[in-house]
Amino acid sequence: MDPSPAGNEIEVVTGNAFGIRSRGQQIESLGEQMIGAAGVLRAIAGNGVPQEGLSIEKIKEVIGEIDEELKLAGERYRPSGAALIVYADALTDVQAQMRLIVPRCQTAWDDYIDARAAYQDANRPLMPWETGTPPLGGGLSPEQEAHNDGVAAAQVRSDDAYDAFTDEGRNFDAAYETWESAFNKAADDIQGATDGGISDGFWDNVDGIVAAVTVVLQWAGIALAVLAFVIGGPIIALAGAIVAVAALALTAYQFGRGDANGWDLALAIVGVIPFGSLAKFSGGFSKGATGFVEGLTGGLATSAGRSTLRTAFSTMPDVFATSRVFGASRFTAFTAAMRGSYESWDLAPRIMGMADAGEMRDALAGSGWGVAGIVTGHYGWIVNAPFTAGKAVFDTIGDLVSAGTVQTWETQLANS
Repeated sequence: MDPSPAGNEIEVVTGNAFGIRSRGQQIESLGEQMIGAAGVLRAIAGNGVPQEGLSIEKIKEVIGEIDEELKLAGERYRPSGAALIVYADALTDVQAQMRLIVPRCQTAWDDYIDARAAYQDANRPLMPWETGTPPLGGGLSPEQEAHNDGVAAAQVRSDDAYDAFTDEGRNFDAAYETWESAFNKAADDIQGATDGGISDGFWDNVDGIVAAVTVVLQWAGIALAVLAFVIGGPIIALAGAIVAVAALALTAYQFGRGDANGWDLALAIVGVIPFGSLAKFSGGFSKGATGFVEGLTGGLATSAGRSTLRTAFSTMPDVFATSRVFGASRFTAFTAAMRGSYESWDLAPRIMGMADAGEMRDALAGSGWGVAGIVTGHYGWIVNAPFTAGKAVFDTIGDLVSAGTVQTWETQLANS
């Protein structure tokens, strides 16, 4: 069947009018209960009730702004429920009309199909033995005239049948427009009930930005942990330290806002601890403390560390170009430019948080601090990388599942 003159598919619009009305009544009732409860809370807070006692005093302490927020929510729920009820009633009427109109459209369409087939059959050319003999005075033979009259009649019947279908289609469009107007009004009323009411404040928006940046830092930390194992060097150590400190700062903010738990904060704290620097305490407290701070800041906190970083950054392009001239692969040249190494004698110490094999030898030659540095010897951001990776993957899967199952209220309304 063709669409209606307005281009709508001719079928009864979907929707459980009874279910929508019941939901609207529940929401409207809940809104009224919220408003009533808010009034009771205000009365208690303002000593407007005769009851006294420890329980009442405790309630007064926690009321705060609860009554205002509860009243605000009720003022949003009540009109939203009322909008659903009005829409459900309109949907009931429209569906009742369409259940009569749609079969009539189908019948009219079937009549048109039959009439069109009859026209196509009548409009065939006559065979030579069917044309008859023209009259002596000229003109068409009686057989030809009868044929032409039959074609014209079939054409008229086909046109009339399509006009009848079009008339029924316009009736459908009228009902459809009534439904569409009711739907749009319900959507506008619900939108109007919520606009300017419950909305994100400044800190709520900041929370969203912090959450997004934290996810980026999680994946950056994982990537840097891999690079630290494979390449190493002061530049990657600096980047890892910066990411770890930034992640700790944002996680501490989230913890204060209730968006992160104790495990998240503990992992972030571990992420900034340069465990490998414990080995430097074998040379005394002063040297150990300096090494610890240097590891914590990626070398920025000491003059020696800053000098190493300046040299690494300034010589990086020349080292890369020179290595390529001497036939080194891009990966080898990049490793050299980063002042790292992928040789096995440097890779093993780096996995334990040491800069290179020489630093590991110095740690082993020291006291128990050196052994402790090797045993626990990782940068903190390398230690928590597997945990961070697992959490990031889990969160990503959770977001995908939520995105696939949660519908907007407009979709729910349309599909109810």
